[in-house]
Amino acid sequence: MKSRKVLVPEGVQDLLIDDCIYRRHIENILMENFFRAGYMEVSTPTLEYYDLFSKDYLTHNGDKMFKLIDTNGGILVLRPDCTIPIARMVATKMKDFVYPLKLCYVENVFRIDEEQAGKKREFRQAGVELFGVDSYRGDGEVIITAIESLRSLGLENFQIDIGQIKLLKGILETHQLAPKEKEAILHHMENKSFIEVDRLVETLAIDGATQQVLRALPRLFGEPQEVLREAKDLPLTEAMLEAVHGVEKVCRMIEDYGLGQYISLDLGMVTSMKYYSGIIFKGFTRDLGAVLLSGGRYDRLMEDFGMECPSTGFAFIINKITKALKIQENLNIKKTKHILLLLEEEGNERVANEVERLRLEGNIVEIGLLMDKKALEVYRERRKIDEVMEIDKEGELKLWKP
Repeated sequence: MKSRKVLVPEGVQDLLIDDCIYRRHIENILMENFFRAGYMEVSTPTLEYYDLFSKDYLTHNGDKMFKLIDTNGGILVLRPDCTIPIARMVATKMKDFVYPLKLCYVENVFRIDEEQAGKKREFRQAGVELFGVDSYRGDGEVIITAIESLRSLGLENFQIDIGQIKLLKGILETHQLAPKEKEAILHHMENKSFIEVDRLVETLAIDGATQQVLRALPRLFGEPQEVLREAKDLPLTEAMLEAVHGVEKVCRMIEDYGLGQYISLDLGMVTSMKYYSGIIFKGFTRDLGAVLLSGGRYDRLMEDFGMECPSTGFAFIINKITKALKIQENLNIKKTKHILLLLEEEGNERVANEVERLRLEGNIVEIGLLMDKKALEVYRERRKIDEVMEIDKEGELKLWKP
């Protein structure tokens, strides 16, 4: 009989046993860390209405979303983002909760996003959202939570780059620039194309001070104190200077917490998510050239749902963290003793009691279902079972001997 060739769609994958063990291990540690920091778990539907997302969001991300037609003709999408659905939930069902409101989640996300997930179309996110804090303390809190979470996983050589989107947004929103010019600025900023930025700036109808700031922004990255000193020397507007001071306060908070070695600044950082309105940040490790986490402040997003509420948060990309831990050989999972307890021909109440007792002690206890000794030996070896046990005629538990 000719077998049928069966493939999964591009951008998705099966997770086999070990990968599921790794993912569960990582998610459990992350969620435990979130809980200890006071965050509470929520979950949103996999399906959302297309109209939930703003016109601006759809303009920039609509072609990356997976759409379906509802039975009534409405357009649905597979969850392309966790932040917007949680914002909807808070605005419609959690207005009367105690604020600051600290929420966390582990969800699958479906979108084409090369920045965060390579060529994948489905990937796993774990993250936090903090509602109701409009000061730098909220930004510092979520970044500290991100750093502590990565440390709790045993990840080494990671770095959180912190930016401030208000600097670039302030220029783009207050000057009459063509859409193509704005897109070109964002593209060259993201790629740190200094020469291209310089060339483009010379063609723009903007004043000399603004040109100087635009040229400087992609170069303002590195050690926080040095970057801040260079930024303050620029001809910044009052609003831009206030934004720089906000970054400085966040850095000082993180440093005072004893985590300053994990942060750097990148004031030319841009993001594909247009709802960010202030501090933004991304996490990397030297061993993997990919974004492990991203986040930032999105104070205006809640207004789309009729609620004014400052907000900030971040999301980890679980498969990238898994890959980074594998590369560093730091994906250490505590070994649990695996026991195979053989069934008897009769009197299996004793077997059931022993299974319960051994499991309560923290062991993996599997009931042996094979009767053939040779097959049992093969099963034991391939499953890497530590002990095979049986109950003797006197009702005592003993090691099985083939």
